Amino acid sequence: MNDSKEIYCLNSMHSVIVSSFLSKIEEIVEECTMYEEDIYEFKDIIENLIIYHNSLGVSAMDGETTYEDWYLSLPNNVYWALTGYFASLTPSKNKDKDIEFFRKKMLSLIHKTIKSLNSSLIIQPWTENENKIHLN
Repeated sequence: MNDSKEIYCLNSMHSVIVSSFLSKIEEIVEECTMYEEDIYEFKDIIENLIIYHNSLGVSAMDGETTYEDWYLSLPNNVYWALTGYFASLTPSKNKDKDIEFFRKKMLSLIHKTIKSLNSSLIIQPWTENENKIHLN
């Protein structure tokens, strides 16, 4: 889903978590979507969210926003985008699963992703170059 847009990440753990998250979001969107053009439209929305995420990263580096706000921004914004997307869908090609099934799947994924991101801030708090473990 993020093939053409570079994603700014704080460290390698952030990169792995975000890449995995976006791949799983793409799977959910493809599974619940009936029309191929709707998938492409949602990919455009994800691209815009990545641009916003990257701009927050620059703001965090400049001290204008917190690292935590930037770090957690992508899954939070994807939640709202996907919630709106689900509201616009016609019933899925996958007739044994309704939109509520996919909404719950998305909520579970976002919950796990935010939990992983929070944990990674403890393990690898800022940049890889610091090579520190934060022991709170």
